[in-house]
Amino acid sequence: MCRAVEMARLALTTSAYASEWHRSAAEVTAQTWETIPFLDKERLIASVTDEDPFGGRLSVSCSELAWIFAAPGPVYMPYTAGDMDRVAAAYGAALGSCGLGDEDIVDQTLLYNWVIAASMVDRGLRSLGCAVVPGGPGGTEQHADHIRRSGITGIVAMPSFLEHLLEVLGDRPHRLRKAVIMGELRDADAKTRIEERYGVWAREFYGVGDVGAVAYECALGQGMHLRRDLLIEFVDPATGGIKEPAKGDPAEIVVTDFARRAMPIIRLRSGDLIDELITDPCACGNPAPRIPRIIGRANDITKVRGMFIIPQLVTRTLGQFGIEDEHCIVIDRTEGRDLIEVLIVGAHRGNVPVVAAAVSDALRIRCDVRFVDSLPSGSGLLRDRRAFQNQ
Repeated sequence: MCRAVEMARLALTTSAYASEWHRSAAEVTAQTWETIPFLDKERLIASVTDEDPFGGRLSVSCSELAWIFAAPGPVYMPYTAGDMDRVAAAYGAALGSCGLGDEDIVDQTLLYNWVIAASMVDRGLRSLGCAVVPGGPGGTEQHADHIRRSGITGIVAMPSFLEHLLEVLGDRPHRLRKAVIMGELRDADAKTRIEERYGVWAREFYGVGDVGAVAYECALGQGMHLRRDLLIEFVDPATGGIKEPAKGDPAEIVVTDFARRAMPIIRLRSGDLIDELITDPCACGNPAPRIPRIIGRANDITKVRGMFIIPQLVTRTLGQFGIEDEHCIVIDRTEGRDLIEVLIVGAHRGNVPVVAAAVSDALRIRCDVRFVDSLPSGSGLLRDRRAFQNQ
């Protein structure tokens, strides 16, 4: 808790946190911790302006910055060189725990440009002595060819892409035996299916975009160990009150980061839900509690292929084309692939491919646009049908 209090006091040197918290550094103590307001993705987005891309949360001078990542919203994420080293070390520990090491040639399939995950995974893999193939997303046939020809033994991928890739790879001979999966909701049987159907040993990694590695499996694969150098809290997604997760009564993960000093992240509501906290000792020797897979999202922002799907971005983009009709975003999963479609009530009009391209550009992920007579059942702008496959 001492480190969390230290980071909170650093946060109070920024204009955004000082304005939101209405307290002095002296008032931030272990005893008052639970009175500190939560941070969420919506607030991070709302605070960004043309004049201040960091939303008043930058706690160092610009001359100290080494990297700036950008995520849909937009959210700009500044890091000092020291921040990067600490975050990369956490990724290395996570990937090593999942079973990757210096004997492995690893296909890194996450997106490299703009967002942070691939750059940190790359650095983490190299810190373990892995040979990294910087494949990035897409290009399934090319990935399959490299796996077959380059002697690739490990892969870092989202579960839906991994299953599709293994299906394409088919019975062609290869040495791929290890996989670290992350970045999206998976169904309960995905790991078992990957191992039994394709002979690839899968371990899971859970991260939060604004923090990095949060939890990861060990060789035993019986839940993801929480990082011990973060403050992780669990709250009721409806009330924000502190609570333990339980079957049938999920809790939302809240994270405070000790590594990121350029832009402190304090009590960030991840939006991710779990329904169990495993405290029984793990035979691997890591004493940290474990969490099972993420079972869903608590708010109207979800992830597809590692990218946040923010409904407000879709509404804003449609408005640029004069489209203000009722609409929603439908996310579905077909043959292991996540598909996004924006449905708009009304007669077909305008250049739909151009609108679809603009929406895809705003979300940084491909989606289709279709005009319909009425919207499917459900409430809110987001209709995530994958939830039915995650029970």
